[in-house]
Amino acid sequence: MEKILRSCASQERTKAKVILVWRRRRRRRGMEEKMKRFEMLLYILGGNLLLAFAVCAFVVPNGFMLGGSTGIALVVRSWIPLPISTITAVVNVSLFILGFLFLGKKFAMTSLISTIIYPVILGVFERLPVGTWFSGDTLLCAVFAGVLMGCGIGLVIRAGGSTGGMDIPPCILQKLKGIPVGNSMMCFDIVILGLQILRGGWDGILYGIVVIVLTSGMMNQTILSGEKKIEVIIISPRYEEICKAVLNDLDSGMTFLNIETGYRNEAQKAIFSVVYAKQYPAFRDKALGIDPSAFIVAAPVMNVNGRGYTLAR
Repeated sequence: MEKILRSCASQERTKAKVILVWRRRRRRRGMEEKMKRFEMLLYILGGNLLLAFAVCAFVVPNGFMLGGSTGIALVVRSWIPLPISTITAVVNVSLFILGFLFLGKKFAMTSLISTIIYPVILGVFERLPVGTWFSGDTLLCAVFAGVLMGCGIGLVIRAGGSTGGMDIPPCILQKLKGIPVGNSMMCFDIVILGLQILRGGWDGILYGIVVIVLTSGMMNQTILSGEKKIEVIIISPRYEEICKAVLNDLDSGMTFLNIETGYRNEAQKAIFSVVYAKQYPAFRDKALGIDPSAFIVAAPVMNVNGRGYTLAR
């Protein structure tokens, strides 16, 4: 009888431990999700701040021709004397509906944040004398406008949303046709620039093209910032030792590939791994420390999906 009671008590303790561990994991997952949402909101807010500031501080005072929903607002304002923030709000709401239909509810909700925030921030900066704070060097202003706008849009897209403007159609094209966001956005912006020829001279168009090119480049760099990874292939007869050392010391995942050496026709295994760029020197040195004659091939990769990268380990 005692043994049965002890066995039941042991089972109850084990069950309690399992429940406790499960609850801890659920709380941890809940905290991680909250942190991700908070980080997403910070990215979206910061991106819209940069974008609105660049427009009011550099674009409008210098009369640059601009793409995006702000460019459409500049075209409309030349015929209808309304504030840019008001026209932008109307354009953003229309494009928000388009994003909801093609990109789904989740994307639409992140776009909704920018659809509301961007015109509000733009209206605040319109009332401040930010256009008089900086140098009168037009080219310098065009460079800073492109850099800040690209960083702003990139931060918002990196958060999984959009600025609620003309970046929604490029996101739709990326989803349906696989066209990079930066490339299609540049094409849309050039078309919008063409519509602004009647509003200003060729100088404004040329400076506008400079702004658009810089915006596209900085946007792509911001989206990929901190995400650069290196694909590594190691060929060595001491692959098992290298694998154990890297797993224990660097905590990097690995995969074995079946290969056959070309000189001796010997069956062997190669190590395949993807590491962050900043980890590669330590990874390489660890492998060469075990086998100085190891054959190592490394190449940059643009994107990685899977456990340890886009999924939790």
